[in-house]
Amino acid sequence: MYRRMKSVWFWAAIITIMAMLAGCSSGNGDMSKSNSGSAANESAMSEQMSNTAATAADSGESEKADAESPADLKGGTDQAAGGGFASETASGTEGFKQKIIYTAALSMEVDDLAAAATSLRNVIHQNGGYILQFQDTRHDGEIGASYTIKVPAAGFMSFIDRVEQIDHREFERNIGGKDVSEEYVDLESRLKARLLVEERLLSMMDKAVKADDLLKFSQQLSEVQEDIERIKGRIRYLDNNVSFSTVELRMYQTDQSIKQAGIDNPHLGGRMSDALAGSTKVVLDGLKLLLVILAGALPVAVLLAVIAVPAVWLLRRKRRVIVGQQKLPEEEQQPPTL
Repeated sequence: MYRRMKSVWFWAAIITIMAMLAGCSSGNGDMSKSNSGSAANESAMSEQMSNTAATAADSGESEKADAESPADLKGGTDQAAGGGFASETASGTEGFKQKIIYTAALSMEVDDLAAAATSLRNVIHQNGGYILQFQDTRHDGEIGASYTIKVPAAGFMSFIDRVEQIDHREFERNIGGKDVSEEYVDLESRLKARLLVEERLLSMMDKAVKADDLLKFSQQLSEVQEDIERIKGRIRYLDNNVSFSTVELRMYQTDQSIKQAGIDNPHLGGRMSDALAGSTKVVLDGLKLLLVILAGALPVAVLLAVIAVPAVWLLRRKRRVIVGQQKLPEEEQQPPTL
C-alpha cells in the first residue's frame, strides 16, 4: 500500500513538472512573437521617418537652389547684400545671408536745372537704375525737381559719387541702411512650415470620404495658401529692396529773374492777398498809434485830474455857501404868517 501511494505521488509530481514546463514554453513563444511584432513596427516607423526626412531634405535643397539662383543672376548674394556700401561687413559675415536695405536722401542746388537733369538721366542709365517717381516744382524765385530713383545695390555708392560730380553749388546727402536679415530668416521658416501644412492638408483631402471633411479641409487649405502667398509677397518685396536701393533726390535752381518777374506781374490771387495784407496793416498801424497817444497822454491826464478834482470841489462848495446866504435875507423880509 505504501509503495502504491509512493508511485502515485511520484507520477503526479512528474505530470505537474511537465505542465509547468509546457506553460513556460508557450509564454516564451508569445513573448517572442510580441517582441518580433513590435520590432517590425519600429522598423517600419523608422523607415517611414527616414523617408520623410529624405523628402524634406530634398525639398529644402531644391528651395535653397531656387533661392540662390536669382542671386547668382543678379551678380551674387554678397553684392546684393552689401550694396557696394559695406562690402567689408558683408565679407565678415560669410555663410550668412545678410539682407540690408540702403536708402539715401540727396539735395543739390545747380546753376542750370535742365543740363543737370540731362546729366542725371545719363548717370541713372549708366548705373542700370530707373526713375520710380518724378515731380516738378516751381516757387517764387526757385524751380526744381524731385526724383525717386532705384539703383542696383552693388553700385549704390558709385551712383552717389557720380551724382556728386554733376555741376552744382551745394550738395547734401544723408545715407542710411536697414538690416532685414532677421525678418527674412523668419519669413523663410514660416514659409517652410506653411508649405508642410499645405502638403498634409492635400494628402488628407485625397483620403477624405465625407463631404464635411472635404469642406473643412478645403477651408483650412485656402487659409494656409493665403498665408503662403502673403509670405512670398513679403519676401519678394524684401528681395527687390535689397537688390535695388532707393535714392530720394531734390534738385533745384534759384533764379532771381523769376522772382523779380513774379513781383512785377503778380497774379490775381497775389494782388488780392496784397490788398488784404495792406488794409490789415493800416488798421493795425492806426490801433498802434492810438495806443501810443493814450499812453503818452496818461501822465498829463493824471496830473490834470489831481488839480481839477479839488478845484471843482472847492468851487461847488463856495457856490453852495453863496446860495445859502442869498436865501436868508429873503426869508427875513417876508411877514410872519398867522
